[in-house]
Amino acid sequence: MTALECVSRADRLPRNRVSVLFASLITVSAIALVANQAHAQQQAEPAELPPVEVTTSAKLQKKATLAKSTKTSSGAEAPSYVPPADVAPAEAAQADAAQADVDPANALGTYNPALDLDGVNTPPGTTLTTAGPVFGYQALSATSSTKTATPIEQIPQSIQVIPRMVIEDQANRSVTEALRNVSNVQGRNDLNIANTELQQLKLRGFPAEQWLDGLNVTYNSGDRNAFANVERIEVLKGPSAILYGGGQGAPVGGAVNVISKLPTNQQFGEIGFTFGSHSFAQPYFDINQPIAADGTVLFRVTGEYTAADSFIDVLEQERYSINPTLTFTNKTDTTVTIQGRKSRYEQQAYQGLPAVGTVTGDFRIDPHLYIGNANIPKSYSEIESVTVTADHKFDSVWSFNVKGRWSRTAFDQNSQSSFTGAPDIPGTSQWMIIGSEIKQDQEEFSINPNLQARFGAGPARNILLLGADYSRVTDSGHHYSDLYSPFGYVVDLGNNPSFPLPYVDPSPLTTANFMPFGDIDNLYVTKGAYGQIQTSLYDRVHLMAGLRVASIEVDYVDLLPTFVGGPAVVTTTDKTKVLPRVGAVFDIVDGLSVYASYSQGMRWAGFLAPPSGILEPEESEQREVGLKFNLASNFSGTVAIFDIDKANVPASFTPTSTVFASQQARGVEADILWQPTESLKVLASYGYVEATYATDLGAIPAGNRLAAVPEHSGRLWVDYAFDDPMLRGWSIGAGIYASSGAYVDGANIWKTAPYFTVDAKIGYENEQFAATFNVKNLTNEFYFEPYPWFEGQVAPGADRQFYGTLVYKY
Repeated sequence: MTALECVSRADRLPRNRVSVLFASLITVSAIALVANQAHAQQQAEPAELPPVEVTTSAKLQKKATLAKSTKTSSGAEAPSYVPPADVAPAEAAQADAAQADVDPANALGTYNPALDLDGVNTPPGTTLTTAGPVFGYQALSATSSTKTATPIEQIPQSIQVIPRMVIEDQANRSVTEALRNVSNVQGRNDLNIANTELQQLKLRGFPAEQWLDGLNVTYNSGDRNAFANVERIEVLKGPSAILYGGGQGAPVGGAVNVISKLPTNQQFGEIGFTFGSHSFAQPYFDINQPIAADGTVLFRVTGEYTAADSFIDVLEQERYSINPTLTFTNKTDTTVTIQGRKSRYEQQAYQGLPAVGTVTGDFRIDPHLYIGNANIPKSYSEIESVTVTADHKFDSVWSFNVKGRWSRTAFDQNSQSSFTGAPDIPGTSQWMIIGSEIKQDQEEFSINPNLQARFGAGPARNILLLGADYSRVTDSGHHYSDLYSPFGYVVDLGNNPSFPLPYVDPSPLTTANFMPFGDIDNLYVTKGAYGQIQTSLYDRVHLMAGLRVASIEVDYVDLLPTFVGGPAVVTTTDKTKVLPRVGAVFDIVDGLSVYASYSQGMRWAGFLAPPSGILEPEESEQREVGLKFNLASNFSGTVAIFDIDKANVPASFTPTSTVFASQQARGVEADILWQPTESLKVLASYGYVEATYATDLGAIPAGNRLAAVPEHSGRLWVDYAFDDPMLRGWSIGAGIYASSGAYVDGANIWKTAPYFTVDAKIGYENEQFAATFNVKNLTNEFYFEPYPWFEGQVAPGADRQFYGTLVYKY
């Protein structure tokens, strides 16, 4: 280790202590505030029990569960309240009687379309959340795939839901970690900031967007892994263009829709603190407080702050997210919700390590090495947004929804890095290092109104959805570099490397060896109108069909030629296309069904367009067949076979080289959940995908595998909550994630090795307190994963890490 690295590590210690002290002060202050508020509220509240109360902890279902279904005057199924065991019989009878005629759409104190449970089977023990009913680890309905509250077994598509209980039981530290529970989903390591591959997720072999509450978030800026405000995560696999647009177009590979927590009519809250390896410190809070005495104005605010080091040298992370939400409702048929978001992520940009020297080669690079000067400034990614949602139910048939969002996002990535997977000087372990800044600023406005009708016609139950969407994004930024000399400066990464040159933001005015790779000023306008019909015949055949008229208009302005006195280059995308989606589910017997579907997607093709001036958008189509089952309310899942074709996909090899290709993915997958008792939960998933280039690109022949896509991957998690009176409240859990190797580059020269990791946890929870201790990578498995910088980089997997969480609830 060099003297400079020793100084860097020593310098981190006082800053870590300050971060931990700051986080601890926030936690102690918040606990005192919450405890005082809870005491005052307890004195003011009447003794009468609410008819239905949302559970404040997904793991503790003592408070409000659904025991049976009763018909309301509208014909919908309404839940009945099961009081805690310590409630007197007279009070229990009073609460049950009060609940008898409550429509589940109003059960949490607002009109909530996600709880319009007509046709949804709710077994005893079901918990109501603001995103829909959940039975243990099983979400019973989903809105992301259809924009209606539809039972998952009636959706002709593989849609997987990760409820809050799974996130808490596994003590997931990031959204990408939670997504390992879903088959054929790969999330990149969260060691990077605004990395050059701006889509960090892959579904069924292709990049996928991460959305928030059904609307696009350009480049997924801010703290993309914050969990304090997450109610559930819904994963839509494959093209989903029929209902979604915005940003750069409709998803062509899939979408991960993160659904936020919303206010309810009951006062509750929790404050927690997580601490762990590498100086990890994370206080968080979730406070729900009705404002109006009659329950017509509700408020909820969540937030978290994280400070941590890394198992990688130099890296220090600091991030936060705060999310206030205000709801106005008449409690029966109208709700208006205003959601705010402010989030920021800071960390030194991480480029990974070259493939040669890590997964191959006759020398070895230190896997903990950070390439670049230790004093490089932190990069950042931030977002601020306001989302307004209005829901109104006109009558038993017609309802209306509109959602709009304004957001401002930005990131600034500073790096000293190499760009190749092999040494730049053949026969050595030496690379040329270049300083770079990639800076982007975006402003986005999106709006999406929908009109819905639920009606019967003979043996058919129908849901008609008509909608439109509009999105306008301005996107400006640049990629400037400092070559340090006409050919960069050379560092021997395999032999005690050092990086003496300090980082300075490249500038055409002050940098002697300035090199611009891009300077853009873009405008994306996406528009769409769609119609969808869902029909259930005799409650056995479930049909879905829809059409979307989608329009993408992009003005891509490249200012790079202006550096040498030339005119800016304008490349345009302007295309309107009708995109279909059809599917059917047939119930063979109760709890067992087969399905088939077809769908399409279309989005902007990406940066570095050809000089023709016209750029065709990226398009995709998917065919899928599968089996869905939900047997005895404790054994459920989906098995699917899929086939996806994509055209006009940009493939980057260097910062200035992009070609366009056709790609395809074929595979099979299974997502299974077994809950034989209230105490035992078993979650399993397996995915196989063969994602390849369908066109010959010279260096990449047709048939080559896509980079960073393992053929095989899978997850198994087992959780057990003790029901013995002496151990009640205690739980244990353990899981394994396994993956085959994946190619690091499109030429299929380098490949990572297969690996597996084991996680374990032990926890205790009662109505007021919770404590969890968990271990990540219990066996300290050492492995590498492909890393999206430019092709040819890898990143080491995280070492064994320990975490503890303490939570106070009221």
